Amino acid sequence: MILCYFEILNSKSKNYKAMTDINRLFSGYRTFKATTFEQKRDIIRHLVELNQKPSTLVISSCDLPISPSEIFSANPGEFFILNNIGGMVPKYKTEGISGILSALEYAVVNLQVETILVLNNAKCTSTELIMSDDFVAFKSKMSDTMKTWLSIASEARDVVKKQLKNSTPEEQADAFEKETLIISLNNLLTYPYIKERISKNKLKIFGWQFNIETGTIHAFNSQSGIFEPIS
Repeated sequence: MILCYFEILNSKSKNYKAMTDINRLFSGYRTFKATTFEQKRDIIRHLVELNQKPSTLVISSCDLPISPSEIFSANPGEFFILNNIGGMVPKYKTEGISGILSALEYAVVNLQVETILVLNNAKCTSTELIMSDDFVAFKSKMSDTMKTWLSIASEARDVVKKQLKNSTPEEQADAFEKETLIISLNNLLTYPYIKERISKNKLKIFGWQFNIETGTIHAFNSQSGIFEPIS
């Protein structure tokens, strides 16, 4: 059932949880309108007049607590942000997740972004579950859509479990998150329109890992296969 704000406000049952949540939204909006919007009014007006033309597609995780726009101090409209579970990229023509594929195609083909940044976050909340011994049983109860999506994570999990079977859970989790990022970068190269724009030097792709606890970023170096700190 969908309720408007005034229905919740006038409800005899007084759903206090709903009231608290929606009041937080209203309060946050008023703060945004009075501060950020006013400060960036000219930039926003310029965007409306010229239409959105972001230069960078950022693919990040839904559970990243800080927006990529905040992390990189970006102006409104500078990024085209595609959030999903784990900040992962499926292979070209993967069935059952057309929304992600459509957004990716729109950013590259229609908006013609010049950069794709796959940004995952260290200690992602889903990592502990995926790397646990309960994951196989948990996955069997998922919908087909979730199984398809998590096949990317399963691939990374299998690699880590095989190569680092004697490592600590913390070491395995860190390796899993990095492996997932590398797989996503490789999957991007299965898209013909991405390969075409890269070959014409019109598009570059990067894989970075953001650590929410330290605020640091490590960039994947495809030449050395090492994640290097960005200072």
